[in-house]
Amino acid sequence: MRGLSDKLLLSFAKIGRQAAEELIDRLPAYQVALWPDGWELLPGGAVRVRDTHAMAEARRWYLLAERNQAGARGQRLMALHGVVPRAVVDLKGRRFASEQVASVALNLVAGDWLRLRRCALRAAPCEALAARALAWSGSRHSASEDARSVGGLVAEVLRACAAERLIPDARYRVDVRADDGYGLTLWRCRLRVALDPYARARVADVLGVALIPWNRAVVRDGAAVPIVSVEVLGPGVVGWAKGRSTDYPLFGAATEAGQVQSAATTQDIR
Repeated sequence: MRGLSDKLLLSFAKIGRQAAEELIDRLPAYQVALWPDGWELLPGGAVRVRDTHAMAEARRWYLLAERNQAGARGQRLMALHGVVPRAVVDLKGRRFASEQVASVALNLVAGDWLRLRRCALRAAPCEALAARALAWSGSRHSASEDARSVGGLVAEVLRACAAERLIPDARYRVDVRADDGYGLTLWRCRLRVALDPYARARVADVLGVALIPWNRAVVRDGAAVPIVSVEVLGPGVVGWAKGRSTDYPLFGAATEAGQVQSAATTQDIR
């Protein structure tokens, strides 16, 4: 069976329980295993597996079990607590030729768990469908981000917005920190600029919209959380502790076109 489009899933999220249960029963196996947002439908009908919050957290548990040499006993304990099976976690980035092939593969590696997973979704079908409706992904989103690439992306978008006069042509400083203590790695970007609070709020809104093509909203604890978030603060705000963030230098009207000051020549925002 083919998977359901996001538009259809959203419409079913507003229906009654019985109809929602029927919809859960109709979901292909790969979507049940990777619920709520662990798949990407590619041109030509192919499917790519991507991390969910639950998969990323399970990967941490398995790494911890390996370090403590928990072995098979640790695997059984995690299975009792409903942790995503290791075989499913290891499929991250895997590309399947079709939805049917993806469903067959997931059934082969985690058939018993998959059946329990479908029962869990049926227990709260409307909530499950609503959670899926919260997730989205931009057309240019890439799963291979790191602090440097995220900071470079924000700086590039910032320049483009300033060139289009969507934000003030001021001097900005970008700090990027990985929030990777729980589940999927999220990227928190702090911009420091000498603007009034209203202007800073406007900059944050514009950047949030401008980053959508490269961003992704994941479902975490029942809420949609962007992979890349932006916070715009005044120049006097102290940055994160050294070593926990990637710091990008000031740039703006006072810098030469197309150039950014060296990080070694940090100066106060004026």
